[in-house]
Amino acid sequence: MSELIRRDSRTLFEQAWAHGVGSGIISPEQRDSIIQEGTKAIRKIASILGSENLRADLERAMLSMLGLVNLHLQKVSRGDVRVASRMLAEYGLLHHTRGASQSIKRILALREGCDPQRLDTEQKRRFEEEVVSSWARYSFDEFQAQEAEANQAHARRTAAAALSTALGPGGPDDYHEPEQVIMTALLIIGYHRKKAWLRSQQEFEKLLEAIRKSPARLSRLPKDLPAGHEEVITSVWSEHAEQLAALILDEGTPLHVLAAGDPSINRLHDLLVLPEDALGEVDDHESQTTAHWKKLTRGTSDEAKLLTIMLQGVLGLTEKTPWSLKTAIRLLETDLLTRPPSHLIRNWLHANAPHQNQSDLHELWNDFWDEREDGLHDDTSADDYRSFCTNWFPMRAPRSS
Repeated sequence: MSELIRRDSRTLFEQAWAHGVGSGIISPEQRDSIIQEGTKAIRKIASILGSENLRADLERAMLSMLGLVNLHLQKVSRGDVRVASRMLAEYGLLHHTRGASQSIKRILALREGCDPQRLDTEQKRRFEEEVVSSWARYSFDEFQAQEAEANQAHARRTAAAALSTALGPGGPDDYHEPEQVIMTALLIIGYHRKKAWLRSQQEFEKLLEAIRKSPARLSRLPKDLPAGHEEVITSVWSEHAEQLAALILDEGTPLHVLAAGDPSINRLHDLLVLPEDALGEVDDHESQTTAHWKKLTRGTSDEAKLLTIMLQGVLGLTEKTPWSLKTAIRLLETDLLTRPPSHLIRNWLHANAPHQNQSDLHELWNDFWDEREDGLHDDTSADDYRSFCTNWFPMRAPRSS
């Protein structure tokens, strides 16, 4: 930036206008033409801000236009007043308002991950409003900071896409942050034999186990990164590797909780792309869960068996299933007489169940206790007990007479 600008508190546009008119760089004819252009630009901007018939909107539009012109002059002249004066004389005002608007829309598009040349009608309208209402008030330093941030976001999305492609189909959805995609892909490349996106929570659990067995490899990046993206990938790794290592290598957190724990307790959700497997069809259940949950449930998705496992885990029941009617009634009149505090089942689910299953399991738990409280009383008949137990517990078949 020149000495002249450093000693002058006026905007670059104000200085360039005064210098151009005073030195003759901007002729009287050009001056009149520029003023007419400015009037048109002000009315157009006022129509975006509100109405070109209201004085307040026209005043806001004038300030917006001057702000946009100043931003573009700063960008193309690099702060040189004489260059800025010549560009005003040669191109007028509309060229600079359009130039600033295009640059800002590109930043907004890059920030949101969309193509600046393929904006839909709603995006165009929203971006135009942001250009004239917010961005026109930015200083050039603020503009440059926003541009640098948008370029970085674009570079990271591009690097994430390159890594995702390298691992083949089945990559993460677009709503994941590029940093999450990059860090997950790097762990897979470094530790997973197949070098492909993980298909289940059990695969993710095994990946975490491999990391715990070879923690030293977390100190270096994998080789053969996608060409042209090494610098961006290295930057992301440097930002997140230490925090990621601390979480994964913490022996106090079971692997199955890291693999499928609820986001409220499992911070890996913020750093990585975790397999989003739900408790689906019985045929899929075995491959769509953690090894811990598979062992605990023996791979079942039967509601009666799952309820019994929860009752055993929360209340410490030791009676083996299937239960006899006599055992079930005894439990209903003792251990299962009163609903336990809600935090006990919540804590048990957090410690054992994949987070995608926890809501359904908690609902199953509450449904059982609701029906137990509403349907069984001191005067309950044997038939009512038998019906309730048959609906809710794994029961032995009655002896044939």
